[in-house]
Amino acid sequence: MAPYDSLRDYAEALEKRGKFIRIKEMDQDKYEATAFYYKLMDRYKTNAPGFLIERMKINGKWYETPVVGNIFCGFDTVAQCFGVENISDNQAQMYNTSVEKVMSYLVNGKWKTIEPVVVDKKDAPCKQVILRGADADLSQFPWVKNNPDDGGQYISAGSFIMEDPELGRNVGTYRMQVKGPHKTGSYFTNQSHGYRFITRAGDRGEDKVDVAVAVGIDPISWMMSSTRLADLGEDEFAVAGGFRGKPVELVKCETSDLYVPAHAEFVIEGEVPMDIEQEGPYGEMLGYIGKQTNTLYMNVKAITHREKPWVYNNWPGIGGGYMTLPWDVGNLIRLKRMMPNLLKLYTPPETASLSIVCIDKKFPGEGIEAGMMVLGYRLVGFSKKMVIVVDKDVEPTDLARVFHAMGTRWQPVPASLLVHHSFHIPIDPSIKEDFLSSKIVIDATRQLPGEGGPDVFPADNRTVMEEKAKEAFDLVEKNWGKYFQK
Repeated sequence: MAPYDSLRDYAEALEKRGKFIRIKEMDQDKYEATAFYYKLMDRYKTNAPGFLIERMKINGKWYETPVVGNIFCGFDTVAQCFGVENISDNQAQMYNTSVEKVMSYLVNGKWKTIEPVVVDKKDAPCKQVILRGADADLSQFPWVKNNPDDGGQYISAGSFIMEDPELGRNVGTYRMQVKGPHKTGSYFTNQSHGYRFITRAGDRGEDKVDVAVAVGIDPISWMMSSTRLADLGEDEFAVAGGFRGKPVELVKCETSDLYVPAHAEFVIEGEVPMDIEQEGPYGEMLGYIGKQTNTLYMNVKAITHREKPWVYNNWPGIGGGYMTLPWDVGNLIRLKRMMPNLLKLYTPPETASLSIVCIDKKFPGEGIEAGMMVLGYRLVGFSKKMVIVVDKDVEPTDLARVFHAMGTRWQPVPASLLVHHSFHIPIDPSIKEDFLSSKIVIDATRQLPGEGGPDVFPADNRTVMEEKAKEAFDLVEKNWGKYFQK
């Protein structure tokens, strides 16, 4: 039961639900696993199961270390991680249930926290095997090259752990190109907390920074590592503890004073010098091959891991960002203070550059205003190129309803706002100049007479049913199983 202490506990729970499969072997030299993942999502969408590939061929060698993927697919998996009891495949229901759960962790405007605890080395599965120096050889493990155009194999789901004498601990996810048996790239984007930690160390005159990278950690800790829920100077492991309802267990590193998740599959210890070198290209989360870049790197000093460890691999651009839901909810809460009529803020997991905003519209202009507020809020607007605003009777997770509203309630003129130049995420393949993009707000709410709409805007058929015959839906829900009995 949640909260899960390890990746394996969570995978076991998925398997009991029939949402985790085991595959004997795949040849990644032929990109078999990547093609399989694409086909899996094509056919099953949010119902696609997680998978474990028991052995994989990479660079002509068969590795017996399993590779795991797609373990966070659908909002039912998010609800499961939060300990929701009645899990279903109704994604809208699971989304809304998960949002309510996330909001319950907020107290007086702050996320609940429980400080992590330190366990003895003998009680830490990540210490079952300890490799130091020359033995800490990354080539022993099946790090995956996802795509033929990637610059090489990547450790794609590693949580970097660093400490700053004033800010404390930071846990963040950054891609790592495997450059040799004892060396990886370390791509800290200049908007990240990790980048701030590195630059602060440089300002103090340090020529390198101790780091540890945990791969294959418990779902909630991974969720905190791969989002910006914790502010600069807040410990992601403490926030994870608040969400888990119990502390994250940490253990001391072998080569530094850093502390890492005791139940991780792998921990890679090392240091990041202040030098930069070329890294990439890499298939990014927006589904396009990103550019080569100049960035930092890591020298590996030790590797500790479980006996018979699992490699958790991300395939960015396949599947979706379901585990970023708490970040969306945190942004919703902050924006709601400025827009009391804001009801929901939804980023489709497959489309990170789009936001759908649901409002309780009362006055002319509120749709465009809501879109402007979202784009102007840096933590959201930085990565968004299109904001669609809908009425409260449209469920934003139901894209068919959203597109129906666009087709029937929206007039391109005047219910659009085009922003010609705005700060934007640089991995968007459509932009010509880094950090600069045009953007659009689409007001797909019913247009009022004061903003160019008709004098009377009819209700759509489903809204009438939901408002005036709600008992019919309750009846169908009650009798659902009977309809399919033979």
